Amino acid sequence: MPTGGNTVKLSIHYREIICLAVLLLAAYLVRFMLFPLPGYYYDMSTFASWIPIAADRGLRPFYNIISWCDYPPFNIYIFYVFGNLAKLSGFYTMSGIYAVVKFIPTLFDLATASLIYVFVRKRLSFKVSLTAAAVYAFNPAVIFDSAVWGQFDAVYTFFIVLSLLLAVKSKPKLSAAIFALAVLTKPQAVALAPLIAFLIYKKNGLKNLIFSSAVFALGIFVVILPFDWSNPATFLSHIYFGAYNEFKFTSVNAFNIWGLIGFYKPDGNLFILGWGLFGAFVVSVLYVLYKRFNASDESLIIFCAFMILLGFFMLPTRIHERYLFPTISMLALTLPFMKKTRPLYAVLTGTLLLNQAYVLSFININLHVPSGNWVDLTGITLNILAMAYALILLLTKNKLKA
Repeated sequence: MPTGGNTVKLSIHYREIICLAVLLLAAYLVRFMLFPLPGYYYDMSTFASWIPIAADRGLRPFYNIISWCDYPPFNIYIFYVFGNLAKLSGFYTMSGIYAVVKFIPTLFDLATASLIYVFVRKRLSFKVSLTAAAVYAFNPAVIFDSAVWGQFDAVYTFFIVLSLLLAVKSKPKLSAAIFALAVLTKPQAVALAPLIAFLIYKKNGLKNLIFSSAVFALGIFVVILPFDWSNPATFLSHIYFGAYNEFKFTSVNAFNIWGLIGFYKPDGNLFILGWGLFGAFVVSVLYVLYKRFNASDESLIIFCAFMILLGFFMLPTRIHERYLFPTISMLALTLPFMKKTRPLYAVLTGTLLLNQAYVLSFININLHVPSGNWVDLTGITLNILAMAYALILLLTKNKLKA
C-alpha cells in the first residue's frame, strides 16, 4: 500500500509538470507566430548586428570592435551563447538571427512564468498556481514587448524576480549574486537594490548583508573579467551613463507624470526633482514594510517590490515606455494572494500595451511620438489613478488580501 500511495503522488506530480509544460509550449507558440512581425527596426537591427560579433569574435574585444553599445556586459554573454547556438542549429543567417533576437526574451518570459508557478505552488493549489503562470505567460503586454517589439526586458525581469524570491527565502548570498546579473543586464534593475538590501538585513542580519554585498561586488567583477578593460569603474560607468546622458528629457515616450508636460522636453533641474521624488517614495514604501514586517506575509514584500518598480516608472525623468514592464511580473505573483491587486494588473497591462503599441507605430516610420492627445493622456491618467489606488492599498489598515 505505501508503494501504491507513493506512485499516485508521483504520477500527480508528473501530471502537473506536463500541464505546465503544455502551458509554456502554448505560450511559446503564440509568441512564435508573432515573430515575423517587424518589431522596432532599430532595436532589432542593433541586436542582430551585436549577436554575430559576440559569437564570432568572443567576449574580450566586443566593446572595442563595435562603434557603440549601451548594453551591460551580461548581455554579451547572452549574445555569445545564442549566437553560437544559432551557428550549430543552422540559424546563422540574417532572418535566423532576427528570430533569435525574439527567441531570447521569449525564453526568459517562460522562465519567469515558471518562477511564478513554483512560488505559488508551494503555497496554494495546482489549479491556482497554473492559472497564475498562465496569466503572466499570456499577458498581451508581455508578449508584445518580447515577440513583437523584440526587446530584452524579459531578461532582467527574470533575474530581479528570482533575486527577490531568494531574498524572501533567506538565501542572501545567492540573491545578491543573481541581483548582480540583473544589474549587469539592465541598469533599471538597480531600482530594487534598496528592497533587496533591506530584506537581507531584516531576515539575515548585518553580517549577512555585508557578505552579500561582497558577493554582489564579486559577481560584478567575475562577469566583467573576460572583457578588455583597464579600470572596472570607468568601464562600467561608460556603458551605464553614456546612453543615459543622451536622454536628458522629461519623458522618453513614457506614460508617466512627466508625460503630462510632453515627450522629449529638456528636463533640466526636473531631473533632480524626479529622482528626489523617487527616493522619497522608496523610503516611504520601505518604512511601511518595516512597520508591518513581522505581522505580514511574503505577499506584502512582493507588493512593495511592485510599488518601487511602479514608482521608478512614474516619478523620475528620462524614463522610457517599457520601464513599466517588470511591474507585471510582481503583480502576477500577488494575484492569488491579494484580490485587490487584480484591477491593477488589468489596468497596467492595458496601459503598458497601449504605450508600447502607440510608440512603436510612430518610431518605426521615423516620426516623433506626439503627446498631448487623447491616447497618451488616457494612458497617463490611468497610470496615475493606478498608482494612487496602489498607495491606498499599501497604506490602508485593512489586509490587502480582502
